[in-house]
Amino acid sequence: MKYKLSFCIVCMNRLHQLKETLLQNIQDNADYEELEYIVLDYNSQDGMEEWAKEHLSSYIDSGKVIYYRTPEPQTFSHSHSKNMAFKLASGDVICSINADHYTGKGFADYVNKAFNDNENIVLTTIDFHGTQKNYFPAKDVFGRVCVKKTDFLNVKGFDERMNRYGNEDFDFINRLEFAGVKRVFIEDFSFLNFITHSQAERYSLDEENLYGIYIRYAEPFASELLMMYKDGQFKTGLLINNTHLHSGDTCYAYKPKGYRYKLNIKDPGWQKGMWKDTLDGPSIDFYPNGTIPDFRLEKNIIDTHQVLESKTEDMVYYALTNVANIKKIMAFDYFFHNRSIMEKNLENRKIIVNDTCFGDGVLFKNFSSL
Repeated sequence: MKYKLSFCIVCMNRLHQLKETLLQNIQDNADYEELEYIVLDYNSQDGMEEWAKEHLSSYIDSGKVIYYRTPEPQTFSHSHSKNMAFKLASGDVICSINADHYTGKGFADYVNKAFNDNENIVLTTIDFHGTQKNYFPAKDVFGRVCVKKTDFLNVKGFDERMNRYGNEDFDFINRLEFAGVKRVFIEDFSFLNFITHSQAERYSLDEENLYGIYIRYAEPFASELLMMYKDGQFKTGLLINNTHLHSGDTCYAYKPKGYRYKLNIKDPGWQKGMWKDTLDGPSIDFYPNGTIPDFRLEKNIIDTHQVLESKTEDMVYYALTNVANIKKIMAFDYFFHNRSIMEKNLENRKIIVNDTCFGDGVLFKNFSSL
């Protein structure tokens, strides 16, 4: 059986990569007639539409490429953009092909054969459970996933609460497995080439908005973090080092208890609110729940260290000043957002997400409004 395939490419300000990969991918799969390319311009501001008009017109006229543009997003959401592209696809099997991915010659035939061998599968590079010996594809290709459109719709796509970079593909495939779809790995690495690029192109830590990070000792395996932002927001949480969490238990004296991640924020997670300087001295009021301050911290210096301390409780928060450590904490916080959603879905064996609509938005098709 020849499945109709849809290769879905979403792009926001990655035209420099799309120029290198898209035409090559079309050429490398030209022999497979039942194949369309869904190209979603996710409000790209780098001339993507003009390039598409100049270089994709013949493919658009033939129906090989369908070009969509949404003018609404201001930031990139992997989950929403993929949902949008996947819903627009007309293929029986839909594949996510990142803008920096080369499919390799004959990938469409490879996908078709895999689904003919077993139609109840999802093709992926993510070995979440560590079942494959010596299978180590680059993290750059974790976004490659091929799934039947009916299965995509059954689980209601990627979880759009996961609006940052990372783990949305992990979560999507985990939920497909809960629904009875088998995880199958792309084992031919000739289909997994990509353009290398910096982390800065993947995500931003919003360092300019950071006012400061403060840390307080809680237990040998735990420290309380206080992150304050220039826009008046703050959040606080208990950072757990899982490596040392059970260090007092003789069962784990020589071999630490296994955890997927070294660091975690203790439930119920981050507690958030607003902060502002007081008018009557060098102190800061914190408003976790509204307009009434819940606690106050005084600015002080202890042994040359900048601190925030409570005058009513024995609590001292030390300012982090090491740039590398600040970036590590900010990166942890950035990825923890999506990760925590994935972990809750995993714990609850959740299959269906996005209980309302998903993948919606204003769209223009082939340079005309829908």
